[in-house]
Formats: sequence, structure tokens, C-alpha cells
Amino acid sequence: MEKDEITLKEIILKIGTYFDYVKSKWKVLAVLGFVVGAVMGVMSFLEPKTYPEQLTFMMDDSNVGGQNGSLQVLGNLFGGKKSANNLDKVLRLFESKQIIHSTLFDSTMIDGKKDYLANHFFDKYGIENLVNNYVSLGFLYKQAWVEQLLDQPDFRFKHKDLDKFSNLENLYLRLLYQYIMGNESIGMDAHLSSSLDENSGIMTLRMSSENPELTLGVLNNIYHHLSQFFIEKSTEKYQRTYDITEFKRDSILTELKASEYRLANFKDRNRSLVTVKGYLDQLKYERNVSILNIMYASAVRNLETTDFSLRNMTPVVQVIDLPRSPIYPVKSSWLMSFIQGGIFGVVIGVIIFVFRKVLKDIFEEN
Repeated sequence: MEKDEITLKEIILKIGTYFDYVKSKWKVLAVLGFVVGAVMGVMSFLEPKTYPEQLTFMMDDSNVGGQNGSLQVLGNLFGGKKSANNLDKVLRLFESKQIIHSTLFDSTMIDGKKDYLANHFFDKYGIENLVNNYVSLGFLYKQAWVEQLLDQPDFRFKHKDLDKFSNLENLYLRLLYQYIMGNESIGMDAHLSSSLDENSGIMTLRMSSENPELTLGVLNNIYHHLSQFFIEKSTEKYQRTYDITEFKRDSILTELKASEYRLANFKDRNRSLVTVKGYLDQLKYERNVSILNIMYASAVRNLETTDFSLRNMTPVVQVIDLPRSPIYPVKSSWLMSFIQGGIFGVVIGVIIFVFRKVLKDIFEEN
């Protein structure tokens, strides 16, 4: 016990010497904390304002019910089974290039100018600033393909037919896609995100940019394309059946009108002619008209039934909170950043001085 007490006393004394040593360096620690705090404060002050907003919505699939609902149809499309998983997959669709590209090529009015949303991004940010997101250490590019985009700093999209895009146009489109959705491989944060409340089924899309109109443009347009895609995929089978039934109805109606005209024309030409052969021809025309009338009535009835099924299978996408102007900017406090930077600088300084003291004591003992 005496040995343990002596060891504990030595430990306490040793800690005291380290404390006194660090305390003697308070001026250096104060300067270090001020410098780090000032750097972080200036960086926070120069950081541009961001305009975040969110859109919440839900999909009402109750009208179709059970395992055959639209969510289940779309879930089967992606290999899912559970409704919650299907909702999550529906929400993840907005990350697809198909949805993002459709959003970027919506015509939107910003600052009195109607243009593709993609071109508005170039107008507001500038291609050089977007490319700078790929720069590391001030001169190295994290991905080499972006450097060639600086050759055309005034590039703008002239059309939206992606199948006819050149390789260079595809690179500019990739630049915008990665800005919006981020790039984990180079540590680029996403500006668009989503979440799902599994208990309520409420889905949320969040967008943040340095321009409030761009934030609203992305949210409103991507919601439109996401809901439209979901509805189209949910009703695709029934829409195809409806189209086929409608085509049959129209074809029968066309043939019915032609047969009625042939019958009327026959009667006009043979008004005073009463022959057995003529009578047989008349019966043939009348029989065709009668059969076509029955077929047409059946086709109309089938079309109405198919139309009812299609309407019943169409899910309802309900907006809960739609983003609207004005959007208030968000910016971190430079004072809070200064304080946090100061504390961080002091902590780093303490660690460095303690480490130096430990090494010095080890060398002196040896």
C-alpha cells in the first residue's frame, strides 16, 4: 500500500509539472488560439450565403389497395416487396440521371429570363466556379476531365435532346449533375438530399444553393418529374391495355361507318330492282352492319371498364408543404467560428507542448 501511495503521489506530481509547463506557455497558446480562430472566422465570413428549402409530399396508394397497389407495382419493378422499401426506392429515383437531367432541361423563368435550368446554373455560378470544386491544393484537379471545360467559360446548352449531345456537352451536363448530387469519390457534398418517415410515409426533398430561385426551380421541377415518373410506371400496364382497347374501338367504328355507307349506296342503286340476288346482297350488307354494331357496343363497354381500372390504379401524389418565396439565407456565424477555432487552436497547442515535455523527460532520464 505504501508503494502504491508513493506511485500515486508521483503521478500527481508529474501531472502538476506538466500543468505548470503548459501554463508557462500561455502566451504562445493565446497567440495560437487567436490565429486559428481568426482564420476560421475569416473563412466563415467569406463563405457565401446558402438558401436551403424543402418540399414534403406523400403518395396515396390506398385506392388500389393490398398487394396489387401502385407502390407494389413499382416495388416489383425494382425487386422490392415491402411498402416502406418501395417508398424509399421511389424517393431514391430522384437521384437517377433521368430525373435530374429532365429537371435541368425544364424551361424556368429567373430574373426575367426564360431558359433551361441548366443554363441558369451556369449564369448564376459560372463554369469556372463550378470547376473550382474539383481543385485541390490550389492547382491540382481531383478529376482531370473538368479542366477542358474552362476552354469554353461561356458555354450554354442550345437543345435538350440528350441522344444528340456531343462528348463535350455530356461533360458539362456531368458537371451540373455532380454539383447537385455530389461526388463521394472526391469528397464533394450533395446539394440535394431526401428522407423518408416510415411511420407516416411522408417524403422530403431538400435543396440548398447560393441562389433562392435555383433552389425553388430544382425542388418544384424535380418533384414534378418524380411524381410523373412514378405515376407512369404504376399505370403503364393499364395504360397499354387502354390504348389497345381504344384502337380496337376506333377501328371497329371506322369499319362500321364504311359498311353503313356501302349498305346505303346499295339501296340507292337498287331502289327499284327486286331480284333474289339483289336481296341476298342486301342481307349481306345488313348482316355486316349488325355484327359491327354489336362489336362496337362491346368495344365501348370494354373501353369504359378499362378506363375505370386505369383511373382506379392511378396513385395520388399529395403535396404537403410546397416551397415558396422568399427563402431566407443561412450562414454560419463568424464569431462562433472564431471561438471554436480559438478553442481548437489552444487544444492543439496543449497537445504539442505536452508531447514535447514527454519526449524531453524521456531523454533526460536516459
